[in-house]
Amino acid sequence: MSDGPVFLDVALVLETHDYVLGFDGGMAGVGDRGLIESAVASAQNTWLYGRGDNFDIAASYAFHLAESQAFNDGNKRTAITCALTFLELNGSYHRRPDAEEFEAAMIAIAKKELDKRGLAKLMRERCS
Repeated sequence: MSDGPVFLDVALVLETHDYVLGFDGGMAGVGDRGLIESAVASAQNTWLYGRGDNFDIAASYAFHLAESQAFNDGNKRTAITCALTFLELNGSYHRRPDAEEFEAAMIAIAKKELDKRGLAKLMRERCS
């Protein structure tokens, strides 16, 4: 995957989850590692199959991590932190977004009221 974006791997997602829980609290642990692996692969496939830009890839991380509920706690917080980390690693994170707006977006994903495309649009508007 040369000349492409810097992707998050499963280990970094797990480290991010630990960081989020250390910062905000919550119950540690992974309920289903396979769901995390799937979320990481989905984000990579977004690029491999030419289905989007960095914001679409970031939205893929956030959407699949938030929706899958792979962790015992902190799924939505980990999801948005991973997405913003991806954007920062790839030079696409130029403005700090409103935390409350992204919190609401993660809740909307969990309630199936917001899809990946809508989240990518929000990130594009608020972070670039």
